[in-house]
Amino acid sequence: MIILDHTAVLALAHGHRMMAAMAAAPGTDGEARAYVPALCLVAAGTTEPGPLFTAHVGALPGLDFLPLDFPTAVAVEQLAADGLPWQYAHAVHAASASPHTPAGSAILTTTPQAYDRTGLRIVYIGPGRDD
Repeated sequence: MIILDHTAVLALAHGHRMMAAMAAAPGTDGEARAYVPALCLVAAGTTEPGPLFTAHVGALPGLDFLPLDFPTAVAVEQLAADGLPWQYAHAVHAASASPHTPAGSAILTTTPQAYDRTGLRIVYIGPGRDD
């Protein structure tokens, strides 16, 4: 599973070619190729305010969205209480090993240093714009 944090969503919105290609088309089996945790979408939307930002990102066929249900909210709250900024906490929780993804998932980001102490697989996608 590939997780896009809020910085990757912003890069997508700013025209990052790799992010745009990933988000534009679903995978070969018709499923999403990348996942955006709900709080990452909120963080991107509050950073890049504009009409229908969330609706635009939500309509992209290559993305699926991970909800903030109660167990996830508890885990994210704990990560934030431990000092991880809330904008990153849902991505960390989503990428952490679980029964569905025993090896964990990779997080795509423009700020890899934010994840230094997480032990997760982090993929630096370059700056927010890829012209």
